[in-house]
Amino acid sequence: MASSPEPGTPEAWAAARPPRPSSGDPEVVFAIPLISKARAYDWATVCHRLAETLGSLRAQSSHRWRAFICCQDRPEGISWDEQVTFLPFEIVDEVSAETVTRFDNHAKKERIFAHLAETHGGDGYLFQLDADDLLHPGLVEHIVTDDNGAGYWIEEGYMLDLRTGALAYMGPKSLRHPFAHTFIRECGSSSALRFDFRDGEETLTPIRDRGKHAEVPERMARYGYRMTPVPFPAALYLVGHGENMRQRRGKLGAKESYLRRNRLRAARAREVRNEFGLTELPLS
Repeated sequence: MASSPEPGTPEAWAAARPPRPSSGDPEVVFAIPLISKARAYDWATVCHRLAETLGSLRAQSSHRWRAFICCQDRPEGISWDEQVTFLPFEIVDEVSAETVTRFDNHAKKERIFAHLAETHGGDGYLFQLDADDLLHPGLVEHIVTDDNGAGYWIEEGYMLDLRTGALAYMGPKSLRHPFAHTFIRECGSSSALRFDFRDGEETLTPIRDRGKHAEVPERMARYGYRMTPVPFPAALYLVGHGENMRQRRGKLGAKESYLRRNRLRAARAREVRNEFGLTELPLS
């Protein structure tokens, strides 16, 4: 006889809550915590990058998504409607030399989670999206059509240097790209986690315990969610715009090395630009 899982573990949580079948009408919810105006080096850049990120959502081939942006300050130049919602964050940001290189996104994500728990009532997939990354226009359609009831992670994508327009492959190692890393290893905008508020707020327990982004599929499996990879290059990880946290910490060198070692050939780079609608970036 198999022993019962130890109380308080993800396995115990999963055993007590077998997943319901999908409603057949899931949506993808994007949670976007945004750096405050006080903490930003250049607030106009932050707002512009957010607008570009939201543009990649509005370009989705499926309309079954919503986005929630949480910040101390309401970003300028954003169209707010039934799909894109601003959630004010009431805690004043105290900026210092120490906090300027730290995230304050955990509490902002909790604000978004609380709003969903109060208002959603249905099922779908929660995607924690950085406010500067771009998604393939077919991503939402794949998720809501395939609807595996467990979640998805992005294995393949690209790194984009906004200073030069250089594009690098991200995905499993291959003969052409022997030094490649998977997208989920390098970028936090890389997983869509299953939720079902028909079962109440407890559905957020695995999401809150997702851990580091590279560990998400393994962690979710312990909660009974066998996530699957998106079967195409599904996102762009943007660097070099001045507001990326790694760049703020003076640690962009590793990304520059990655770009050099995994650079796309010119023909493939043009294809990627077309796939993602990149028309106003420098050509490298």
